[in-house]
Parts: sequence; C-alpha cells; structure tokens
Amino acid sequence: MPSSRYTKAINAIVLAIAVSSSPSSAFTGPTALPRNMKSFQLHSSALPLTSTSTITSGTKINKQQQQKQMPKLDEDDLYVRNDKVPKVGEVMRMLPKETFDVNTAMGLFYFGVDFAAVAATMGFLNAVVTSDVYHSLPVVAQGLMVAPLQVLTGFTMWCMWCIGHDAGHSTVSKSKSINRVVGEIAHSAICLTPFVPWAKSHRQHHLHHNHITKDYSHQWFVEEEKDELFANAESWFKPAYDTRVWQLPVLYMVYLLAGVPDGGHVFFYGRMWEGSDIKTKLDAAISVAVSMATAGAFWMNMGTADFTVVCMVPWLVMSFWLFMVTYLQHHSDDGKLYTDDTYTFERGAFET
Repeated sequence: MPSSRYTKAINAIVLAIAVSSSPSSAFTGPTALPRNMKSFQLHSSALPLTSTSTITSGTKINKQQQQKQMPKLDEDDLYVRNDKVPKVGEVMRMLPKETFDVNTAMGLFYFGVDFAAVAATMGFLNAVVTSDVYHSLPVVAQGLMVAPLQVLTGFTMWCMWCIGHDAGHSTVSKSKSINRVVGEIAHSAICLTPFVPWAKSHRQHHLHHNHITKDYSHQWFVEEEKDELFANAESWFKPAYDTRVWQLPVLYMVYLLAGVPDGGHVFFYGRMWEGSDIKTKLDAAISVAVSMATAGAFWMNMGTADFTVVCMVPWLVMSFWLFMVTYLQHHSDDGKLYTDDTYTFERGAFET
C-alpha cells in the first residue's frame, strides 16, 4: 500500500503527463496548468527497449554546446537535462496547489452525468431490442439496427469506467467511503470489473511503470528475445502477438478472468494475491459479488439473447476503448524498459 505522499505523487505525475485525458475526470483541465508545465521537457537516461543490459547515458556535451542546445525558456520554465529526472517533490512543486484539491461535488457531478448517460443509452437499446419492430426483422437487419446503439452504449460505459478509475485513485472524493461506493457502482456493477481487485493491481502498475517484470497490466518483452520467443512452434506467443489488435475487444475479459499477466480479478490467484491476508481477499470478494449479482440479475431478467445484445456487446465496445487507450499509451517502438538496476519511480512514471 503506497503512502499518501506517493499516492499524491502518482496523481501528480499522471496529471503532468496526460492532464485530464478522460472527459469524465474530476481534475481541472489542461488550461489550468502553469506555464512551466506547458514547456516542460524531459530526456531521461533509461534502459532502451532493445536491450536489457545497457543504459543509454546520452551524449556528453560541453557548456557551450549545452547552451546552444538549450531551448528558449521563460524565467519560471523548467528544463531537465539528459542526466536528470525530476524527483517526486519537484514535480509536485511544479503544479499549483489546487491540483491536489479533490472536489467531491464535481466528482459526483461527473459520476451522475456518466451514470445517466449509461442508463439512457442502455435503456433505449433495451427498448429497441424488446420492441415488435426489432423482432419482426431478420437477424442481419436486427444487427444493423442495434449496432450504432451498442457502440454508443459501450462508449458511455467507457466513460463510467474512467470515473471508477478516478475513484481508485481517490480523486472523486476525499472520503474513502464515497470513493468505494462510486467505484463499486461504476466498476463492479456497470463495467463488471470488480473494483477492489482492479484497484489492487492498478496500484502496483503505477508503482512500477515500465519495469520489465514488475509492471502490472502490461506484459513486456524486449527485442533480443523476440526471435527466441517466436521460434518455438508450440508457443502461443507469436500468434498472440500477430493478432493482438484483433484481440482488443476480448483482452479485458482474459485479463479479468484468466489473470494474464497479473493474477485473477474474479478468482484470487496469481502474483497480485501473494502475501494477501484473508481480510484483503474478503474485501475484494465484495466487489466480485457485486459484479456477479449485477450480471446475474440482468441475465435472468433479460434472457441470454437480449443480455448479450444489450449488455455484453456494449461491454466489448468498452473493452475495446479501454485497451486502445492503455495500449497506445504504454506501448511504442521507442519505449524504454527498466530492470531493478536502472528503475526509479520517477523514471518509470515519466516513461509511461
């Protein structure tokens, strides 16, 4: 469990890099950033993606060359040289104090807006699916009729997922109880994502950004290992890698149920549960029960066909949005990974 200082630091660095990326975020928008954040530049010394044994140290330059390469800065701008990554405290001092103000009313407002959006779109989709007109159409026409509504409903579920994410970061409210209730509704109930298990693995992800083995949520490999991994005819790695884009709608289900790569979020096994006591698992089981009860209630009330069309297909759209955003954010050809010898919290956080 990270300290409150590191919890604030995580939020600070996330905000500094990707200020309010979700439309439902309770954070202040990008226009509130001070000028020094807008012109912040970072070139960190890091372990390159193509190597696990060397560190890119950057090119040494003399003072005259350094001055020549320095960008034009205002007096309150911060320029970070190749050999220096800012510490948590520096990042926090760069941001205005109001960055750390958690506005419960605003957080609940966005929660209410997104909840209403999910209820309206899913309710309308259900009304269409249960109508006589829908049932009078052939199957192909039925699919074409509801597809746009399914995409829209899935997007509103994605917005609600973002609210649950903010609750997991304790930024919907200062109240742990409010964050828990919002998280259970947004994630466990609406997005069928057990909130406490998700928050547990997500916290480990933020504490180990881009660590080659300790980063949760994302399974890394380095270029030198690619041929060896792909050469094994019995390995699932190459076909999984080649078809990764087409797997986006279902990867979240694999992540939650199969526990790849963190451990199960519905069944408690894998590395994320190592050392967890029974109290922690019972608390997590509450979130699982909420997800299962919600899914079961809708399934029994709607029947398998309508439940699939109204709930699960939009859920796959939500999953697509989730993996598109996180995959594109965390993976690139020039990404840098770290080992125990090269990793620091700040390096990893700025690399993500």
